[in-house]
Amino acid sequence: MSFLTELEKKFPQAVESLCTARAGNRLTHSFLLVSESEKVRREFAVVLAQIAGCPSPEPSGRPDVTCSVCRALERGIYPDWHLLSPVGKMYQIRVGEMNNPEPNTVRSFMNDLYLTASTGFRKFGVVEEADRMNRESQNALLKTLEEPPRDTTLILCTANPGALLATTCSRCQRIVLPDREELFVFPGKDDVIAAMHELVFTGLNDGARAENAASVLIRVAEALEAAAETEAGSRFDDAIAAAENMKDPAMRKRLESRRDDEISGAFMRMRAKFLALIETYCSQVFMLSRGILPEQLPHPELLAGLSPLPVTTPARGSFVQEQGETLRRTLNYNVNLELALRTFALQLAL
Repeated sequence: MSFLTELEKKFPQAVESLCTARAGNRLTHSFLLVSESEKVRREFAVVLAQIAGCPSPEPSGRPDVTCSVCRALERGIYPDWHLLSPVGKMYQIRVGEMNNPEPNTVRSFMNDLYLTASTGFRKFGVVEEADRMNRESQNALLKTLEEPPRDTTLILCTANPGALLATTCSRCQRIVLPDREELFVFPGKDDVIAAMHELVFTGLNDGARAENAASVLIRVAEALEAAAETEAGSRFDDAIAAAENMKDPAMRKRLESRRDDEISGAFMRMRAKFLALIETYCSQVFMLSRGILPEQLPHPELLAGLSPLPVTTPARGSFVQEQGETLRRTLNYNVNLELALRTFALQLAL
């Protein structure tokens, strides 16, 4: 099933309005895709590109999906698809040097957009997690958003539009795609929840159980990098193989670079979800200690395995919340992960 077929079932109005705009030659050149789901943002960007760039659309403006442009876009091998995404430990989109910008920066991205299209068709510039641009990066992109190069469509993707400057948002047509994604999805999630149950409730003052729970947290955290490589890297396997079969080394090199950046980004997102789960769990223990009912918690599913819920004193609740916040602050610095998690676990349990 193509992305278009799948997504027009979920978002028929959005797809129809874009197709109608294409049919009437009223499609704008800069878009802001807003969705909590990373998958929806990534796939809808492809659908939007197909609508804007298909050389043989139906009279309704719907792309035919079978032309070389549509197929290359869906397979991830369209040569004039320029991607900008957060990189590095700070997981930021940097502005780049003025005269010789380094790869995967805003200025390098803009330079790529002003190159002549190698396909002879439309060019696409896609900014993933656009909210990771700071003020300087966004300001550098403003003129291009307002007046992009000829035959170019810009697509900014985000789950957090409130982090973008008003001047950035005002230059884009916003498309909201409400598809709530569970916040705490990463390999080993259930193991982390079980370990937190042990540390906070069922294994108190038991050194052996505390050590076992700490080992679980460490094992899950250390496995996230390999999981990111498997999940994100595999999405590029077919495209890299296709570039190799086409004997296009430049395309293959670009795809391999994109794959490496995507793996890095996927790891940072999984790590953030891992820490957010632990901090949210601790915060909800605090809420329970203040008399909040389980069904009134923001994420009651994190405590679903405990029935009935153990009684927690206000002092214990405050302590648990403090430890969760301390762990996140500690890991914002270059601190040994294993040491930080083991200290956190032993503090909670003992």
